Amino acid sequence: MTRHPLQRYKIFESRDVDDTRERVAKVFCPHTMNTPGRAPRLDAVMHCRRLRNVAMSYVAYGQEVQVDPGELGSFFVVFAPVAGDGVLHCGGQQAHTTPRHICVVTATEALRMRLSGSCRQLVIRIERTALEAQLSAMLDSSLPEPLRFTLDMDTASEPARSWYKLLTHAVSDLDDPESILAHPRAVEQFEGTVMAGLLLTQPHNYTAALLGDERPVPSRLVGTVVDLLEGHPEWAHTPASLARQAGVSVRALQKAFREQLDSSPSEYLRGVRLQRVHDELSVARSDATTVREIASRWGITHDGRFSAIYRERFGEPPRQTLSRRHIRRG
Repeated sequence: MTRHPLQRYKIFESRDVDDTRERVAKVFCPHTMNTPGRAPRLDAVMHCRRLRNVAMSYVAYGQEVQVDPGELGSFFVVFAPVAGDGVLHCGGQQAHTTPRHICVVTATEALRMRLSGSCRQLVIRIERTALEAQLSAMLDSSLPEPLRFTLDMDTASEPARSWYKLLTHAVSDLDDPESILAHPRAVEQFEGTVMAGLLLTQPHNYTAALLGDERPVPSRLVGTVVDLLEGHPEWAHTPASLARQAGVSVRALQKAFREQLDSSPSEYLRGVRLQRVHDELSVARSDATTVREIASRWGITHDGRFSAIYRERFGEPPRQTLSRRHIRRG
């Protein structure tokens, strides 16, 4: 008897088209499925082991099928035949999938596929929220647009071969009752490695930003951030929020600020805030307000470090700036 991947996690076997479609839809999503011939009979089988944000399945139909799920929406999928082949269309891309060439399907682009009768494949589901959160963390920035992958992956080339080897080893290990992936902490580490590896291996619309090979940030976008900092220095700006305003990664914005303004966004913001504090201290009455009140109004914590930076920039402590006007009026 032939042993298939994930044998311990059998979901169903079926020869009925409607039954197969309904059961597969419960694991993935609603879809249409067509088969050639007037009285089609399948020899379908499905195994599936869901971890947390990654689900590993083995699917075979036993007959040529055409499957059209449209946009997956909430998850990405890796289709990896262990035998046979198929043709996948995703968005404007097409790929011939084989045991060497697997496919990475984007969640937000319509999918349709034709699978040969001999096609037996691993289908790896990765939740979109988890994968995009992983990417956002790696970029240290929010994502201004959805993640979109190149469809075809050649598993005979590096680093794809290394990543795919990790994946298939995990599939094999899951059939062991003593698998380390039975432990929640191991699952968390494994899923993080799988997602990070996919993002670093397979080209996508954030690859340049992720690998540090970004196009220069135009001066107009730097100007947009500067205008925001000058206009509202009291707001709780972060590197990520500023990068989101410019539509670039944190790393790209920091590089652009350094090249164009010889500063970082955080340094620039601190300078604007210090100037606003100085301007207000210069006209305020020491018997009507305090340095702490004015500093906090501009988003600065009044502590020893603030006083030292202020003195270095303006040649006197902030308290002296505040009292000077009162002395002159007295």
